[in-house]
Amino acid sequence: MSRGVVVDLFCGAGGASLGFVQAGYTVAGAVDINDEALETYKRNLCDADLDEYPGEVTFDSPLKGNLNANKGGHVTFEYIRNEFGLEPGEVDVIAGCPPCQNFSKLRDTTPWPEDEPKDELLQSYVELIRAEKPGAVFFENVQGITNKRDGETTYSQWFKDQMRGMTRDDDPEEKGYGVNLKVVNAADYGVPQRRMRTIGICIYGASDSEVEFPPETHAREPEDGLKERWVTVKDVLKEEYERGRLKQDLDLGQKQVGIDGYPDDPAHRSRRHNSNTVETMKAIRRHGDSWKDLRGTEDEEFIRECHRGFDTQAGAAYGIMDWESPAPTLTTRCTNFSSGRYTHPEENRTITFREAALLMSFPADFKLPDKNSAAERVVGNAVPPQLVKSIVEDLNVARKEPRKIA
Repeated sequence: MSRGVVVDLFCGAGGASLGFVQAGYTVAGAVDINDEALETYKRNLCDADLDEYPGEVTFDSPLKGNLNANKGGHVTFEYIRNEFGLEPGEVDVIAGCPPCQNFSKLRDTTPWPEDEPKDELLQSYVELIRAEKPGAVFFENVQGITNKRDGETTYSQWFKDQMRGMTRDDDPEEKGYGVNLKVVNAADYGVPQRRMRTIGICIYGASDSEVEFPPETHAREPEDGLKERWVTVKDVLKEEYERGRLKQDLDLGQKQVGIDGYPDDPAHRSRRHNSNTVETMKAIRRHGDSWKDLRGTEDEEFIRECHRGFDTQAGAAYGIMDWESPAPTLTTRCTNFSSGRYTHPEENRTITFREAALLMSFPADFKLPDKNSAAERVVGNAVPPQLVKSIVEDLNVARKEPRKIA
């Protein structure tokens, strides 16, 4: 029996939807504006066989639509219902991961225009919720959502206030939503990646104290015997290599297609680094795992000019992943040498797109775009399915008959 009916807004490539399906929900609608993300979603959730999971996806294709009501967005929740054949009040859960770049510290070098409020998409998300008022709401965003919205209120506090004050027309007690917003580390829920995100759970008619997060399942150093150790890069990638599903020692620019002994996987492809990049990787390995380890050595010449003279700037840039730890936060540049600790733990190449997807907790057969930049974006922008599955498996959303909406 389905745990509930879900509509996924700002669905991206389907990370949140997949997590809900893995947890036993029926995903009955999904909306995004990005073509490459929508195509990835369709290939993996609408066209693929999901019988191994307890949940399901019930539509043929996600809807392309502009959800930003402040920028000409025409997609109302009524429109979404009509597109997916849903009745008013039929949706149990609205999931939403409004694009987070506006709040991300990665934008700090490019100030956000003063006449464009950072929380436009958050405002639109709240209004879409207001049009349906489902039993539960799932929300994901970066830590920066806790930054100030104006001189007095944080964006997250504004969201809480809106949800608490949102009542149904047929609710004489006007209970509103109980809200719990929490910054979590995805590694604490079994994702092989240290990814700090703000997760929100909202339950209609509950008090804030009644809305609880499930206990964390993993820890760096488990002490109580109730948790498992963090899932590491080695745990995930070595298994794929040892079982012969992925080739570890790919040549630069090589794609795992037509290689004897390995199944075709076009997403497992190595970037074609130039010789100077490879020599820099080798030099860093000789002295440590970061460009900072080159200082004062015979290989100091490999330090990029932009980093010379700085002690703390961009410490993870040009870094090497650690086998024995979860991956660092994967971004939309997660296979780029200069953008983080994305160099393979042993090979003189950055991780492949398949390796990045596995470290985001996508299944090994999850299909990715053929274009490198598109593959990076759909992975780096994704919500880890394992994180969503862990959070919503015991979400208190009772199945119900469609509720009339005035």
